[in-house]
Amino acid sequence: MTEIRYMNRPEAKAYLDWVYPAPYEFYNIPAEVHATETDNIFAEDGEDYYSVLENDELIGMYEYAFPSGVMEIGLGLAPAYTGAGRGRAFVQAGIAFGRQRYHYAGPITLEVAAFNARARHLYEALGFTPTGTRKAEAYGTPVTFVQMSLDQ
Repeated sequence: MTEIRYMNRPEAKAYLDWVYPAPYEFYNIPAEVHATETDNIFAEDGEDYYSVLENDELIGMYEYAFPSGVMEIGLGLAPAYTGAGRGRAFVQAGIAFGRQRYHYAGPITLEVAAFNARARHLYEALGFTPTGTRKAEAYGTPVTFVQMSLDQ
């Protein structure tokens, strides 16, 4: 049974401790910023973090924000569950949960690291289309994000 609930502190710690293998180590959050990231997760800033649990085990997380009134979703699947064919259902569940939780029927946006062809392919298969790119730096590493939108 899958449960989606507001992220609590033990779940935030578990999420921040996830370690992805190459070439996805970009998603590993350095230990020295865990305190700052924990503060960000629990900040009253219009971003909401949710834990996705299966049999009381944290298997993923969703983040929702509404810049300019448009739902933006962030997704993370625990390393043990990536590459195992669970992505489609996980993303669809996150979209459905967000739409229901926030009573939202408009477009949805997300950003994905340009190198992450596996995720980009999945998002495109689900109907997301690329709308642009954004260059950024994440924990000292330069990265290009592909911005995508789902207009249904």
